[in-house]
Amino acid sequence: MVAAIEREFNERERVLSLAAVISTSFGVGISFGIGFPLTALTFEDWHQPKWIIGLAGAAPAIAVFIALPLLSRLMTKVGAVRAIASGCVIGSIGFLALYMFPSPLAWIGIRLLMSAGFALPWLAGETWINAVAREDMRGRVIAVYAIAFFSGYAVGPLLLRGLGISGFEPFAAAAAITMLSGLPIVLGRRLAPPLHHDGTQSFVWAMQLAPVAMVAAFMGGFAEITNLSLIPNVALAAGWSQDGALGLLTVMTIGGILLQYPLGWLSDKMHRVGLVVCTGFLFILFSLMLPWALGDRVAAFVVMFLIGGMILGFYALGLAIVGERIGASDLAAVNAAYIVMYQAGALVGPIVSGIAMTEKPVHGFVATVVGLTIVSGTLVAVFDRWEQRRARRLSRSDHG
Repeated sequence: MVAAIEREFNERERVLSLAAVISTSFGVGISFGIGFPLTALTFEDWHQPKWIIGLAGAAPAIAVFIALPLLSRLMTKVGAVRAIASGCVIGSIGFLALYMFPSPLAWIGIRLLMSAGFALPWLAGETWINAVAREDMRGRVIAVYAIAFFSGYAVGPLLLRGLGISGFEPFAAAAAITMLSGLPIVLGRRLAPPLHHDGTQSFVWAMQLAPVAMVAAFMGGFAEITNLSLIPNVALAAGWSQDGALGLLTVMTIGGILLQYPLGWLSDKMHRVGLVVCTGFLFILFSLMLPWALGDRVAAFVVMFLIGGMILGFYALGLAIVGERIGASDLAAVNAAYIVMYQAGALVGPIVSGIAMTEKPVHGFVATVVGLTIVSGTLVAVFDRWEQRRARRLSRSDHG
């Protein structure tokens, strides 16, 4: 695993260090905001079945899930700055390859490879943030990180609407933006926290340290990636135009942007697990409203705005729980396991939803995300009680 070595930052260095990595997350967010809908809509134009579209949406999760153990070691060898910059280069080349090889099978393979590259700025960036952020501001710092990424993601569909999904322009724009995303990290390389590799612990060990956070990561993975991958297809099935479907995706990402800081502020002021459960309840409620809302443009925009805030909130709140409950020496190892669980959710969600959408696209999608949220929310409550009992036993043992 990768573990952070504590370094003393003065406040100016801390702000500049966080600004560098958060700026990079904005650029990577634009790349994601182009890549997911570009893939979904292109496969729709190619008349691919819904389960193939779901598989294509899950390809990034499959890549990161498989490659992460190797990438954590690679990140340590080359350093956080080189890892992030290399990932941006790989993603940029991937967009150009998508243009050069226009076939469903080739695209799935390319998406696997470029997504493994994108995992480098993700893992290194979050390790960087958790190592530098102050504990009393962790929820809000993570919220700003999420806002930056989702702001980029909101820009992606807007660019795609202007450029279209055919021709060289969308691929060239995505490649250029992805390449430039690594520039802030390179400029701020002297402020990167040092890392070292600890190969003595497993992912299972890291997951057991924070099971509530791991379930929150799974919730974030399936809720976020399923919506980002398939909402355009749900909208098309409900009779929306392609531009309308992309607009719906943009509204959802705007909801994620505007609602994150209030959630981050709340997470620094109240019980974070309770906030995760409340967020899950609201996500279920808004998802159940979706079939009705799609019949009215204003209602659909309002519901998707609120859904956007909830789906990003799962991940940000879970990451804050990691920072709250895990010591500095184990923080990066648990962050890596956290990403694995997020990817597990991101893998399950689009595939199961794609299958469920085969006969009834809108209702099949809703049934999948609601069912998974109910199961995950129940596990959050169960694991939280288990963690509390474990903490009490350890406290009695220490006093004894």
